[in-house]
Amino acid sequence: MDTEEKCTRLADEIRKILSRGISLGDDVLDYIDSTFSNPTIEELQTILQDDANCERDSLMELLFFPDETMQLELEELLEDLRFGGQDEEKVPAILCRQPLPVTMRLPADRGTLSLDLPDEVAPGFIARLHIARHLDDKLRQAIDKHADEDIRNGHKVKLRNARFSPAAHKIEFLCLFFEKVEPQSHDFNICLDFALSLLDELNDDRELYPALMAKKRFYLRSLQKAQKQEAQLQKSNLETLMSQGSRVILVDKADARKKMLIIDRISRAIFGRTEYFEDLHPAADQIELRSDQDIQDIIRKLS
Repeated sequence: MDTEEKCTRLADEIRKILSRGISLGDDVLDYIDSTFSNPTIEELQTILQDDANCERDSLMELLFFPDETMQLELEELLEDLRFGGQDEEKVPAILCRQPLPVTMRLPADRGTLSLDLPDEVAPGFIARLHIARHLDDKLRQAIDKHADEDIRNGHKVKLRNARFSPAAHKIEFLCLFFEKVEPQSHDFNICLDFALSLLDELNDDRELYPALMAKKRFYLRSLQKAQKQEAQLQKSNLETLMSQGSRVILVDKADARKKMLIIDRISRAIFGRTEYFEDLHPAADQIELRSDQDIQDIIRKLS
């Protein structure tokens, strides 16, 4: 299949999906209401037709932002056709050869909009699909081997959207992740999101186990600082501490403890070990973790 045919096939599939309309999420509606003061559907239509409105372009891009549901429908095609970087420029041009009317359905029974996909918005729309980003073959095989068929594409879309550089040891880590953490486990997606965020932060020469332990120490220090501040607040009020030059620390303690448990879960599953630092809990609150299942159960309770 030549390049023109591949790009046309993808454009046709996107056109088919968009012709069914887009159901906008509550987050989009919140942005519209906060930016444009709760407009009626008629007022919103007027805004979108006003080329002089400085907020129009950003709103149009938000309305035509491909969500995960759309990406799931396209994943197998993207995997099969293996698009290149030059195709990201060709697909928008093919997509816009003819007008493409799209129905936008607002939540909360706020009505519907009918919009043509603007030529200037199409390149950004295609860019957000990451059509030229491909999974490493070993990683794709690990997903196919260890994840059930009905969830494979969801994981592939998440990895297609991820920003980490595909260094060899990071790919090897993710292959082990899908093998050892088990995609069918209830906390898998939580752990995968954390792992991808960590991989994005790390330089390509950074080893993974030490990086996980460094992250765990970071959350531990945050908890210690929060507890120290709480002890100070029992003796002095916030204004007094600030007047004395103390920094106010805002720490979500439950989230920090959850992240430490996630690190333990990943480390024990992949590396067969973890490190335990100074206990933050009084003896009465101590929790004994004997297995990954214990960690999973606690993560589930904190979620």
